[in-house]
Amino acid sequence: MTPLAAPAHAAPAAPAPEPAHSAAPAHGQAPAPGAGLAAAGAGRPGLPLVGVVGGMGPLASTELLRSVYLPAGARPEQEAPRVLLWSDPAVVDRTEAIGTGRLDALREAVERAVRGLVAAGAERVVVACVTAHRVLGDLPPDLLARCVSLVDVVHAELARTARPHLLLCTEGTARAGLLTTGPHEAVRHLVPLRPDDQQALHREVYRLKAGGDPLRTVAFLRAALPRYGVRDYVAACTELHLVTQAITAAGLSAEFPAIDPLAVVAGRIKNGEL
Repeated sequence: MTPLAAPAHAAPAAPAPEPAHSAAPAHGQAPAPGAGLAAAGAGRPGLPLVGVVGGMGPLASTELLRSVYLPAGARPEQEAPRVLLWSDPAVVDRTEAIGTGRLDALREAVERAVRGLVAAGAERVVVACVTAHRVLGDLPPDLLARCVSLVDVVHAELARTARPHLLLCTEGTARAGLLTTGPHEAVRHLVPLRPDDQQALHREVYRLKAGGDPLRTVAFLRAALPRYGVRDYVAACTELHLVTQAITAAGLSAEFPAIDPLAVVAGRIKNGEL
C-alpha cells in the first residue's frame, strides 16, 4: 500500500538508528541453523521457548502441540506457551536402526534437530519419540543438558504411583531396554509384554502412524491388561499419545489409567514448568 505523504510542516524524520553489530559468519560459512529465528525471538517476554523434535511420527508430535494448546483457556494467545516444532519424518526408522546396530544416522538426525532448535532459541528440547532416546545419551553434553528425557518422566511417574504398569512400547524400545534397565527403582513396576503381544502392539503402532483410528487400540488394551493382571499401562511410544487423548475424549480414562509422558510434558509446557 502507498504510504501517506507527511504534511509540509512536519519535522524531518529522525535518522534510523545504527544496527547492532554482530559477528558475521566467515567467508563461505553458512549462518547457524535457526539464527534468524533466535534473533527474532530474543528478549521476548512470556513462557520459556520449548523446542520439540517431531516427525517420528508426525501425527504424534502434532498431537503433542494440540495437547499444549487445547483447551485454550481464558488467557490471551500472547500468553500461551511458546513452542518450536522441528518435524522431520525422513529420520531413519528407529526400531530398524536399533535392530541392525546402525545408530549413526539416527544420532546425527536427532543431534541436527536439537542443535537447530537450540540455535533458534529453544531453552529446553523434547525429543517426541521414546525409541529415539536410544541415542540421546550420545549427544554432546551441551545439547544433552537442554533435553527433557521422556524415559526419566516415565520413571518419575512410576515412582510416584508405585503401581504395576503394563509397558506398551515399540519393539525397538523393548529390545534396547530403554525403560526396563538401569538403576532406577521404578523399573520394578514395569510389566513387559510377551513376544507375541509385543509384535501385535508394534503392528498397532504402525497402524496409528498410517492414520488409523486411535480408539481401535482400546480393543488391544481390553484384551491385554487383564491377561497381565494389571489395570494401568505406560504409553511408552509417542503414537500412543493419540490413543490416550482419544480415550480421554471418549470419557474412558477411569477404565484405562495410563502414564503418558507426552501428556505430562504437555502439561509442564502449558504451565511454564519445563
